[in-house]
Amino acid sequence: MTHRTRSFTRSSSLLIALTLGGTTSAIDWRSGDRVVVARSEVIQDDLYVAGDDVQIDGTVNGDLLVAGRTVTINGEVRGNLWAAGETLILGGKVSQTARLAGSLIRVQSGADIGRDLLAAGSELVVAPGAVIGRDVAVGSSQARLGGQITRNAYVGANGIEVGGVIGGNAKMAVGDTAVPTRTWAAPGSPGLRFTPGGRIAGDLTLQRSDSGQAALPAGVVGGQVTYAPVTGVNVQPRPSSFAAFLNTFLSTFVGVALAGLLLLWLARPRLPGLWNSLRSAPAASLGYGTLAVVGLPVLTVLGGLALGLLAGALMLLSLGGLGLPLALIGLPALLSSAALIAWLATLGAQGFVAYLLGTWATHLLRPRGTVAPVISVLVGALLLALVLQIPVLGALTSLAALLLSLGALWLTLRGPPRRPVTPQANVPQAT
Repeated sequence: MTHRTRSFTRSSSLLIALTLGGTTSAIDWRSGDRVVVARSEVIQDDLYVAGDDVQIDGTVNGDLLVAGRTVTINGEVRGNLWAAGETLILGGKVSQTARLAGSLIRVQSGADIGRDLLAAGSELVVAPGAVIGRDVAVGSSQARLGGQITRNAYVGANGIEVGGVIGGNAKMAVGDTAVPTRTWAAPGSPGLRFTPGGRIAGDLTLQRSDSGQAALPAGVVGGQVTYAPVTGVNVQPRPSSFAAFLNTFLSTFVGVALAGLLLLWLARPRLPGLWNSLRSAPAASLGYGTLAVVGLPVLTVLGGLALGLLAGALMLLSLGGLGLPLALIGLPALLSSAALIAWLATLGAQGFVAYLLGTWATHLLRPRGTVAPVISVLVGALLLALVLQIPVLGALTSLAALLLSLGALWLTLRGPPRRPVTPQANVPQAT
């Protein structure tokens, strides 16, 4: 793994961890290719760590948020744990809840989680001797539950192996396909199986991808066993082509009509000016509209880079209390604003085209009569909605409307170009 790749992995993983964990008032930051917190070290604040290889052997008196390719936690976390990486190994103590996401997740013998274990990944192994104080919720390809789970277990996996004691109820969903694994020599067997010492004290609800019932050993479930098929997505009958067309057409018509009426209400005095700009300078309108469409994502990227550089500079100046909120609030706000502007521009362009089409159509029908602008917008929305149903032509029409409308708006706001003043020749007056 190159240095650039490692740096990108650390930055991306730490951003994910920060998003999951939120912000706190006191934070200790650590990063690097290899980050080690020694056994003798005690950290009084929340600890955020990002690295290629991370090993936590000391004590964290707050929350721990860690991300890396390989993460090993042998120390004590007296708050909550958030960890993300390719390989996660937990062998220490977590006083609160542990949230783990990775390809291989292993909870070692002697690990102690005070509350819940929430895990998502390819393989999860809870070794014998591990203790989870409350519930376990797992989504993975293969799951081995060999430790002690004090309360309930909620597991969805292709193959599940129970080798420890689940003190409460269990709800499990299993598949029917063998997949290769890293921790088992043979491909992981599908279904639910029990090894010696494995037991569920309460009830078991087992969902299977087939309709058969699993043959469970006698005495492994203390309560009632309920079998059920794996619930999937209810497939609705596909509507006829005409019904699908009518549904899409009506929804498009309503959206375009509302956009046109809103535009008519907000900017009716400017609509003739927009039409004059578009009619007098179509090429310029197309050019300025293209610049606007291309410029919005470019400006968004530049703004994001500027926010990132500013946040990084504040953190380097030991002003993380300002840099972190700026990064976590400013970037989503910038992206949301750009998306809102693009959405409003598209709606406004469609409403403007509906106004023009309706005005043209009503003028053809009643050359010498006057038609209310609302009627023109509704007629134009009807025509535009029909055009937008045509796959290629509809997309091209929508794009052309956006480009031309934005360009005409810019020309209208800028005003007419100034004409050069030609000097007047002095003509002698006749006597």
